[in-house]
Amino acid sequence: MRSRVGQLAVCALLLVCAGAAAWFVPAVTAEERAWHAARPCASGARGNDCLRTLPAVIERTDPRSPKQGGRLYFAGGRPTPRMWVSYDAAEAFEAGDRVRLTVWRGQVMKVAGARYVWHEHVATGGSQAVVAALCALAAGWPGARLLLRARGRRLPEGEAPPSALPFLVPLLGTAVWLLPLCYRHPVSLFGSTATLAWWAVGALVSVALSGWAWRATRIRTPGRSTAPELPADGEVFLSARFLEHTDYNPHGFGTHIVLGAGEPAVTPHAGPGRFAAKRIPVGRLTVRAVRRPRGEEGDLVPRSWHIAELDDAGTPVRLAAAPDDLARILRALSAVRA
Repeated sequence: MRSRVGQLAVCALLLVCAGAAAWFVPAVTAEERAWHAARPCASGARGNDCLRTLPAVIERTDPRSPKQGGRLYFAGGRPTPRMWVSYDAAEAFEAGDRVRLTVWRGQVMKVAGARYVWHEHVATGGSQAVVAALCALAAGWPGARLLLRARGRRLPEGEAPPSALPFLVPLLGTAVWLLPLCYRHPVSLFGSTATLAWWAVGALVSVALSGWAWRATRIRTPGRSTAPELPADGEVFLSARFLEHTDYNPHGFGTHIVLGAGEPAVTPHAGPGRFAAKRIPVGRLTVRAVRRPRGEEGDLVPRSWHIAELDDAGTPVRLAAAPDDLARILRALSAVRA
């Protein structure tokens, strides 16, 4: 319950951040355009929207760190006592340097010296829109986890819900088309035929990927399978794991089970060939139950897999595999035992 509340809070917080960032996109875009449109002030002109150039002398510098930046101090406190700059700028300028300052709307935007020129970073509407989109997409991750929890609320106690990892695919796929769109058209996302087409194609891609993620995280009931029969000849290597140490799975080395031409065997590879294969003593094994992963088992194998509880001559062992693969393996074991 506490985890669910925490995920809901994170999701809500990210959505609020996305809304706040989106709210400022028009203002940031207007500021960016005004800066690019600014021209040097005419002789004798007054105002903040034009570019004024003022001489200054650096009294001293104070480089803090690459992360904190640094400060410049000006002789006589003119036109400003001090200002924050990048660490590189604070390192490059020296006491006594004569520089020219470009001032716009009361803020120093440029410091030009003989050896180095520093420019104030100007936020763009595109970058602001990208921040808003990233916050919204990030909210999709806790949202997906909450959705899966709600989807699996009828699971028996202890069973691990499906992993939300497949939902990273539609989130990343959406980011691929949404972020460039936001960056290039921050205030006109629906303002032209081109952007509408961009939205249409991108939305179709996101819906398709979301549908795939929804199917990939579905909760399948153990025992129901539409897996095809094994081929009459040849061998098939299926990804599967015995979770216990046994004589045919020493130290959990097996990653696949090979079925087909020979007897079923555990292998540490996906084939071809039976190199290092360990024969499964089918006659000793009896299937007790097939179920979904529980508790810590969800960390040992993919949560979409099923687990067969087997009796190995009185010793319980567990075999995990994807639902269809597990059904094929159990059918093959039954066929050999018969």
